[in-house]
Amino acid sequence: MIAGDPALRRTSALTRWQGSAALVLGALTALALALIFVYQPTQTNLRLEVGQVGLHTLLAPERVTFVSEIQTREARLKAERDAREIFDPPDAKLARDQVRLATQIFDHLDSVRQDPYTTSVNKLAWLNAIPSVRVPNLTISRTLLLEDNAYRRVVTEILYVLDVTMRDEIRPRELPTHTTRLASRVSLALPAEQADLVTQWAKSFVVPNTFFNPQKTEEQRALARDRVGTVYRSLEKGEAIVREGQIVTPLAYEALDAVGLLAQNRALTDYAGPVLIACALIALLGIYLARLRLALFTRPRAVALVAFIILAFALGARVVAPSPTLLNLYPLSAAAMLLAVLLDAPIALGASFVLALTAGFFAPDPFPSVVYALAGCMIAALSLGRIERLQAFLWSGTYVALMNAVISAAFQITARDASWATVSQAILIALGNGALSGLIAFGSLFVLGKLFGITTPLELLDLSRPTHPLLQKLLIEAPGTYHHSLIVGHLAEQAAHRVGADALLVRVGAYYHDVGKTYASPSFVENQLDGVNIHDTLTPTASASVVIEHVQRGITLARRYKLPERLIEFIPQHHGTTLAAYFHRKAMRANGDVPIVEKDFRYPGPKPQSREAAILMLADGVEATTRAERPGSLDQIRAIIDRIVNERLRDGQLDECELTLRDLEQIKVAFTGVLQGLFHPRVKYPDPPPENVEQTLDRA
Repeated sequence: MIAGDPALRRTSALTRWQGSAALVLGALTALALALIFVYQPTQTNLRLEVGQVGLHTLLAPERVTFVSEIQTREARLKAERDAREIFDPPDAKLARDQVRLATQIFDHLDSVRQDPYTTSVNKLAWLNAIPSVRVPNLTISRTLLLEDNAYRRVVTEILYVLDVTMRDEIRPRELPTHTTRLASRVSLALPAEQADLVTQWAKSFVVPNTFFNPQKTEEQRALARDRVGTVYRSLEKGEAIVREGQIVTPLAYEALDAVGLLAQNRALTDYAGPVLIACALIALLGIYLARLRLALFTRPRAVALVAFIILAFALGARVVAPSPTLLNLYPLSAAAMLLAVLLDAPIALGASFVLALTAGFFAPDPFPSVVYALAGCMIAALSLGRIERLQAFLWSGTYVALMNAVISAAFQITARDASWATVSQAILIALGNGALSGLIAFGSLFVLGKLFGITTPLELLDLSRPTHPLLQKLLIEAPGTYHHSLIVGHLAEQAAHRVGADALLVRVGAYYHDVGKTYASPSFVENQLDGVNIHDTLTPTASASVVIEHVQRGITLARRYKLPERLIEFIPQHHGTTLAAYFHRKAMRANGDVPIVEKDFRYPGPKPQSREAAILMLADGVEATTRAERPGSLDQIRAIIDRIVNERLRDGQLDECELTLRDLEQIKVAFTGVLQGLFHPRVKYPDPPPENVEQTLDRA
């Protein structure tokens, strides 16, 4: 197949086999694209657990803000811990009861003191028997020994200190603090010994008067928890989440999960969406191509090329998708360039839509990514076609870069947080995208062309160089045939331009159509420079065999020099199944009434299958005939052209190509213009006078 083959525009129906092959290939492509959609790149498919040691330093691919469940939970626990405990108000009844109890005990103590018949030991025992008395025996003994006035002063001070202290809010765990303060509340008028007794006795009666309220405290804690909102955590681009050799903490694990660097357990339903999207995209592309380029499905290798480019570039986009910067730099437009050059622009446009939507599926922000990718791919597809110069890739890459820069700048300017720095960075990335697209497309063009059997215009230009080894062989071993091929190429090129066929292809095909004549070049009249014709010594059948054999020899030689198949097809098709008329007529004259086998004098074919091959057949016949007959006028040239074209029509040689009668008329016009320039009559220069001969020689 040739790049930009006009045959792709044909709309003939597909055979059952071709339709089945297209459906199978489409299904396989959809399946492969679905696998790419659900594929997780290695860097985003880590399997780590909390407590493991990180084997690599993992960085945040982009700036991200997410809800931190761990930090939210910790903040709420802290608020709960910091919430004030609720205690009931001080119980005044409890204070009165303690004062009343103290009064009763001291009344009893006074009566014991006044009992003259009881010993000190018994008095001490009686007082210790009172459950509420929790003072040391020494304190009781010293109290019993007090004089009446001193005793009354001590008791009065005890009740006063107790009353004042019990008016305070005394919590159970704060009781030691309050009892420590008792000494400071004793009157300074008392002696130290009596003050100490007051402190000891008052300490035994001071008790907690306010207690913890669990219900109200829990309500307070719940209110504190509710006041704490959701805690968000931000990671800057390139910030280390886990460093090599560090333990994976719960916070680090949460961050890895938030930025998508952890493998997720995916359910079957998670695959349904990507698979359906992939199938829909390939189905839409298939419908598009069936409406505009149905003939593409008659060429399995071309369909495989479309599928390969879509899948290869989609996989690349999937790998770089976690980084928006790399995704914008990714040369997706190179796919459109390759398809436009190897096939044609409408096919490239259809693939561009699929690839742009694919990039949007992978991107964190789909809409800008789709517009960015689609604009670049469309410019790439429309700016390239049947290229004949390497500069075409440079210009196409420039157009893509400019369009990408405009789109990037537009989206950056409309962003609220845009700055000149971010806009400049986006423009530089867009320019880099265009440059990479042109370089990658140019670098992979030859490889893909060879891999999928597509001959590109650049390859044809390379094959048209006179320094090509096979053309050099033709020039050296069959110079007449070489010159004949150049003229045929010129004739065929002009005719192809007239009818819209591939002029470059037919010209290069003409250069190689007769390379088989190098095997026995003197057997062909254009190479018989010394006037010796070997066919004078051969029978007509043997001569015809020698001449016809140059077709098969040419095919063998072309394959040895690795010519593209599309060029090799010209070698048998430029003769088709025509008759070696000269030797056929010679055999008929020699045999008289004896019938001869016409098949022995016909070329093996096939007949021309394309317009280019048919044009080459006509150009070859016209050039050979005009060279033999040497027409002297325009009418004679036209008569030769008409005769050759009509002979090929009557012989059915043009039945299998797509040349129309209108095309044939245009081809005749093109042939006439070229041959008129080659065989126009020339005026004979007069001989110089004898007296001027010596002067002329001197000038020379």
